[in-house]
Amino acid sequence: MKRICAPLLCLFLLGSGQALAQFPEDALRLSMPGFGVGARALGMGGAYTGVASDYSAIYWNPAGLAQLTRAEFSAGLSYLNTNDDGTLSGSGGTPFGSTTGAENNVTNLNSFGIVHPVPVRRGSLVLAFGFQRQASFASGLQFSGYNPNSSIIQSYAPNGETAPSELGDNLAYQLYLADVDTLTGRFISPIVNRVTQTGDVTESGGLNNWSIAGAVDIAPNTSVGLTVTYVSGTYRYDRTYTEEDRNGIYSVFPYDFAQLDIEDFIEGDISGVNAKFGLMYRMPDRFRFGLSVKTPTAFTVKETYRTSATAHFDNGDRKDYTSDGSVEYDVRTPWVLGVGGSAIIKDLMLSADAEFTDWTTIEFANANSDLLLMNKEMKSLFRSTWEFRIGGEYDVAGSGFRLRAGYGMRMSPYKGDPSDFDRTTISGGAGMLLGGSVMLDLAYANTSWKNYRSNYDASSRVNEDLSWNTFLATLSYRF
Repeated sequence: MKRICAPLLCLFLLGSGQALAQFPEDALRLSMPGFGVGARALGMGGAYTGVASDYSAIYWNPAGLAQLTRAEFSAGLSYLNTNDDGTLSGSGGTPFGSTTGAENNVTNLNSFGIVHPVPVRRGSLVLAFGFQRQASFASGLQFSGYNPNSSIIQSYAPNGETAPSELGDNLAYQLYLADVDTLTGRFISPIVNRVTQTGDVTESGGLNNWSIAGAVDIAPNTSVGLTVTYVSGTYRYDRTYTEEDRNGIYSVFPYDFAQLDIEDFIEGDISGVNAKFGLMYRMPDRFRFGLSVKTPTAFTVKETYRTSATAHFDNGDRKDYTSDGSVEYDVRTPWVLGVGGSAIIKDLMLSADAEFTDWTTIEFANANSDLLLMNKEMKSLFRSTWEFRIGGEYDVAGSGFRLRAGYGMRMSPYKGDPSDFDRTTISGGAGMLLGGSVMLDLAYANTSWKNYRSNYDASSRVNEDLSWNTFLATLSYRF
């Protein structure tokens, strides 16, 4: 397995020692879907491409909108709880410290919108417009442990290697943690290992969809649909990273190193456009079959970033360093192909979905040459994957009270990842028909998977055990 150093825990260094704020994981973050739209769909595990019989069809399969014969207003609220148990480890996964848990919570408007059937002589024509929260970036991570193998200082100034000609942005050199031999031009950087490392990371933000959609019957019981979406969002990343010489290994001047503190900050504004095509064939009260094709999203990202660092020495000296900047670049996400179906057996409906994504097609565009070089790296880092979802809904004795359950599995996009790096989701929910025109849907889903992140190179990483708990409520009114 291989991980490119991500902003979650590391800095990517150019030849000059300048920090770069973008990584393959940034493109992946923008490409990954969230938990979806609508409590009914979430309760059924997201197996909704072949159901799509309410406002949330604007997200899952726009062709399903043609099933609606009455106008509908819908609004939803979501609560997300993220948990990340991080363990500082070596390159082989051997723990360097105890597991540290981090938690982050966020409440968002999941959706609101309206569906309007247009009177036609035959068949169906339905329009929809609204907002959906596509994805949340909320997360947290903490780690702490003694690393006998390496130090982050070596990622800036590898001991004995040739130093670049420009060192103005080299953190280790500017903080007097490394020097350059004037005769050989090589780094003198004796702080190489046996340090205590701690980190605290918080991420926030998300992506919002503003969509307009339409569906029309092109033949009896056969409809096509199109959703056009403007995506907007924000991303914020804050990290505090510390290395300490708690055992007094480095006590000889001028490298009488005591502690290094690094604070990283990234804030981005995100915008983009995509479209989703849908097809649905239905036999009323028997079964439905759906297809969906989502085009790549053309994202534009505008980021500002800053790194502040302080080095402390045994003799009481301290040195400070600050670097900041801004950058703009584009990201192209992959095509996403989906297929799904549902069958109704008396008061029970069963559904299943499959979705295919080729993650090797993610790419950066309109960026500097260093960032564009990552496109080749991503083709070797990522792979094609499938996501599978199944769900069920039971109408209790035809009363309008519905119980739901679902399961989903999304393969990891990284080549060589084991199966426990795949995301698995177990969900459940209920729906209550109130007064014949109002439906209240509630859902809960737990998603869990494993991951790891390199701190700065393969010698220091954090093994992650992640869990998301999602609660979603949707209120719909048909008139």
